[in-house]
Amino acid sequence: MEALDLSAEQLAAAVGARPFLLLALLLTGTVGPILGLVAVARLSERHARALWGRAIRAYGAAAEHPVTQRLATAFPAVARVLRELSAAEYLVIHLGLGLAVSVAALVFIALAEAVSGGSPLVQVDLALARALHGATSGAGVAALGAFTHLGSGWALTVVAIAVAAVLLGRGERVLAVGWLIALAGGGLLNYALKALFARPRPSFDEPLAVAAGWSFPSGHSMGTFVTFGMLSYLGVLFARTLRVRLAIVALAMSWTVAMGFSRMYLGVHYLSDVLAGFAAGSMWLAVCVSGIEVARRRPGRAVTPGDQPIAD
Repeated sequence: MEALDLSAEQLAAAVGARPFLLLALLLTGTVGPILGLVAVARLSERHARALWGRAIRAYGAAAEHPVTQRLATAFPAVARVLRELSAAEYLVIHLGLGLAVSVAALVFIALAEAVSGGSPLVQVDLALARALHGATSGAGVAALGAFTHLGSGWALTVVAIAVAAVLLGRGERVLAVGWLIALAGGGLLNYALKALFARPRPSFDEPLAVAAGWSFPSGHSMGTFVTFGMLSYLGVLFARTLRVRLAIVALAMSWTVAMGFSRMYLGVHYLSDVLAGFAAGSMWLAVCVSGIEVARRRPGRAVTPGDQPIAD
């Protein structure tokens, strides 16, 4: 075990000595799986109709089950909302988002326990942070120092107001309210998590940048994840082709990963802080998107451009 831990620290130090190799690995580990899932889905498209038929039959059987009927009687408002959802919407949107919440929660809990319990991950964090600090350049610090301000609370607030104004101008009140709740709630959640874990930030004799507050999870990483995740969601709603939707998601994730990388490069966060920010942001984003989807499909709501079906 000690040899394994030492190897992990050495690997972290080696990767940290090559900052843009670390950035490439982070991008590959996030954007790559999404594009891979899309490729698998396209290759298995010939089986989709049969699987979809089974899903619809299962959904119908569950809706007619006596237990479901009793629950519908006890909770009529919930039943009305669910009746507005097709099998496709329920299975893909809500079960998929529920899975995302579960996986992200497990990742966050694992990171939190590792950081709080002083596991070998802490030593990996330290080794990577020291290696990155020693491998920085003046040009890199200047460029990423400017870039990282785009993930600050003030910058994201400007984005929040601008996007909300556009959505309201298009008559998309549900999306506008959901957008604002997602961003404001994400900020409050991050503040609460930082206070709960109270992890000190990395410390160096000659710091490249100084940031106030606690370190875990990264506020820039979480805030950017929620903001650009919501922008991706809005973009997918209004995009007309699969190619455009994929481009939106890939660009949003690349920007988010670059923001997390900037925080490590500047020495104000550890790797686990950034990953925890992504995990917590995933949980909150999934909850918000699920809630918005229910609100958009509530009975009696008028159809707006964002509700129109999207072409493949």
